Amino acid sequence: MKNIFKTLFAVLALAIAISACKKDDYFVGGTLHNAKVNMTTYDYLKSNSSRLFDTLLILVDKAGLKDKINQQGASFFAPTNYAIRNYLAFKTTQVQVKDPTKRYTLDSLIKYDLGHFTDSINVYIVPNKIEYANMTNDGTLYATAKAGVNVVVSFEYTNDPKMGYNSNSANKPQIMYYTRLLKPLSPPIVASEILPADGTRVRVQTSGIETNNGMLHVLANDHVLYFTRKN
Repeated sequence: MKNIFKTLFAVLALAIAISACKKDDYFVGGTLHNAKVNMTTYDYLKSNSSRLFDTLLILVDKAGLKDKINQQGASFFAPTNYAIRNYLAFKTTQVQVKDPTKRYTLDSLIKYDLGHFTDSINVYIVPNKIEYANMTNDGTLYATAKAGVNVVVSFEYTNDPKMGYNSNSANKPQIMYYTRLLKPLSPPIVASEILPADGTRVRVQTSGIETNNGMLHVLANDHVLYFTRKN
């Protein structure tokens, strides 16, 4: 009987926590945090206690892109260090086809690929302040800071227990996705139905951080820099 009461209490607590979420909160790792931070996007990334963006900021500094990611009123969908490592591993498999002893490292990227990074960072920037209030389940089409490249930003309900869904709760959790389109799509657009041939879909692992200059959303660690596909 005690176990039943504990289960009912846990479900009730979850429901209360979800219903209490306000637009001035954001989720990271299943924990609520205050969404407003009194620093710029760059400084917030630099202050991350887990050092999740150290490699990204090395590239940002080398390319002189600090002001770009601090654009006023823009949203930055930040790739983590893992996204860069995933890209370096992918490039290593390519160069090792010709020479199995070679590796494609961060130094290689800085030496040979910094121009590509400078241009492609624009795909991660939307010149709009994307907040929960203007997101939908089906998604909204946005132009990125890179000319000709559009994305769909969606805030989708999920039935996946791994994403926090609980059948005992009346509230479904929502997950943010950032989909880079590979070709123009005709409306109506439903983000969850975009085919791999039409766009590359990436989950956002931390969303809704409001900095002094705009909004910051962090892409999942399994993302590959430049939206690179491994096959």
